[in-house]
Amino acid sequence: MEFATRLCGPGDERVLSLVAQATILETYAGITNGSDLVTYVNAELSPADFSRMLADDRIRLWIAETVIGKCAVGYAAAVADEGARSFSSFELKRLYLFYRFHGKGIGKKLMQDVLSFAERVKSESCWLQVHEANTHAIEFYKRCGFVQTGSDLFRAGEGSYRVLTLSLTLRR
Repeated sequence: MEFATRLCGPGDERVLSLVAQATILETYAGITNGSDLVTYVNAELSPADFSRMLADDRIRLWIAETVIGKCAVGYAAAVADEGARSFSSFELKRLYLFYRFHGKGIGKKLMQDVLSFAERVKSESCWLQVHEANTHAIEFYKRCGFVQTGSDLFRAGEGSYRVLTLSLTLRR
């Protein structure tokens, strides 16, 4: 099976919402409270939320999909930091891929797309937050050069969950 990645645009809201909600539920089921997950995805990952993101100059979204049938299997989102020159520093807000497609180079390709964009706009740094129990993702980010720089609490529904902050210096 072959895959391709691309930058998203208007018209991708529904598929982004679907893959975002499904991959969050798949990733965190059994790690976090189910009602917190449902509250979070309904509040943050609707088609209307993605429509707003796609219209925002401070946000870029990429999708990974099968070549045959163009079925979404993952996505990535980059958000420019407030007050910074556009994308001089940014958060890798999301990079999710269905488990079935792990180990096929798709996550790496999404990361390459994000970092190639960062290089084109002369970004200096990238950071992200990842649930402390998501060891598979933490290992992936470390292989990509990210280092842990702190921790925080992430609010989802009624719960608060410990997340690690990882950073990557892009330009010196």
